[in-house]
Amino acid sequence: MSSVTAAAEPPLGRAPTTNEALRARIAELVALARAGDVSAFVEKFVPRDIDADDAEAFEQSLREDAERLAFLRRELELVDAGEPGCRACGGDGVKRAVFRFEMPSEGTDLERSGVIIDREVTFVDYAEAGEPSDWRAEG
Repeated sequence: MSSVTAAAEPPLGRAPTTNEALRARIAELVALARAGDVSAFVEKFVPRDIDADDAEAFEQSLREDAERLAFLRRELELVDAGEPGCRACGGDGVKRAVFRFEMPSEGTDLERSGVIIDREVTFVDYAEAGEPSDWRAEG
């Protein structure tokens, strides 16, 4: 069984976007994941339009599988750190942003094999007109 190690540094807030609200949300998600605050993490991460049962199942899966949460945290840390490890590759940066990075593989069979897997994460601003921004993972 592999594990993903926690980074010692605080969020950098250098996600490759000019949208400060999105940078702040990504840094917030990293901080919540590092603190192990699964409920608050899920509340801020899942899309608004996900049904309550699915959100609860996702939260439960993160509670039951600490490695899954650690892996998700590491992916968000890579996005938060920005380039060169992560780059923006799509979206308008106003309502939607797509980031691409190499999948973290420390201590896994993938690392030993030399295989590199590109990953993408997409964030969408679910805020309605007049609301403050509400960036979350795309559903």
